[in-house]
Amino acid sequence: MPAPMVFGNAEARRRAVVHKKRKNRQLRSQVNILRQLDSKFIESYRVDKDIFQMILSKIGNMLAERHRFISPTTQLAATLRFLATGSYQLGIAKDQDMNIGRSTFSKILHSTIEELENCICEDNIQLKMSTAEMDLSKEYFYRTFNFPGVIGCIDGTHVKIVKPTMDESLFFNRKGYFSINVMVVCNYNMEILAVDASHPGSCHDSFIWNQSEVRQFYRNNSAPNTWILADSGYALEHCILTPYRSPQYGSMEHKYNKKHAAARNMVERTIGVLKSRFRCLQGTLHYEPRFVGQIINVCCALHNICRKRNIPVYEDDGRDEEIQHRNPDDENEGETIPQADIDGVEVRNEVARTFLV
Repeated sequence: MPAPMVFGNAEARRRAVVHKKRKNRQLRSQVNILRQLDSKFIESYRVDKDIFQMILSKIGNMLAERHRFISPTTQLAATLRFLATGSYQLGIAKDQDMNIGRSTFSKILHSTIEELENCICEDNIQLKMSTAEMDLSKEYFYRTFNFPGVIGCIDGTHVKIVKPTMDESLFFNRKGYFSINVMVVCNYNMEILAVDASHPGSCHDSFIWNQSEVRQFYRNNSAPNTWILADSGYALEHCILTPYRSPQYGSMEHKYNKKHAAARNMVERTIGVLKSRFRCLQGTLHYEPRFVGQIINVCCALHNICRKRNIPVYEDDGRDEEIQHRNPDDENEGETIPQADIDGVEVRNEVARTFLV
């Protein structure tokens, strides 16, 4: 092909790109997402306008420094839209309220998630509970499930990822896909007290618990007659009560297990609501594991903010299908059965004997 024609084609493509960028900039300048109806706003971004503006006031200046041609409002809205829908980057970029390039959105997503994690996670995911908060939790679980002393529940859930470029075998779980195994601790109001999204999918729930700072916190700071509930994939300890294995029907142990399962369902509902609110956690995240962990942390912090403000969730019924259809014994297949400590055995027997017969 003659050189002048090559130059002409390249110049035409350059002009088309410039024209597209100008058009997108003009379209963005005409959009004000805060004019949307409140219900439509929550449906699109999962937070209400007050929360949106509160977050924007905290990170807006940092976002403006990172991308001076895209307003902080658009950057935050695009990121929340991605978390809410789980759509591919191209779909978010072409959203009529965003109008940004795909590669630009990728940069925006990474930078905004980083700012959100730094800004909102520490303040809104708090393991330590006041005496009043613990009393509220205990009262709720006893009134609702007739189970005493409960201040929280713990479980793990898998978030799918694409095959990582490094250590891929570590992320391949027993269900046959690549994932992050996320440990979640929740309270009676389905607020997340602690989250650990740093372990690959091949790790067992019990391994993550044993390595976690959360376990050390509860072992060192648990008040008398206070515990969290977990399934049989965890070891019985004085601060974490698990079900009896294979109890006889109608026995004290069987009655205890029924009440334990009903109360522990709180964490399954919490994870279900979290994934319903932020549907990106239901699909496959096409990012490296560390960034996926940041996304999960941000979703948990935003979830807590929404729970405190009673922001509704419009989809699903608050159940996590992945948890509902798994057997904790299968989850820990190949692992040594977690050994109960003596204090834990005595505590569980006392609870079953005194309150649940």
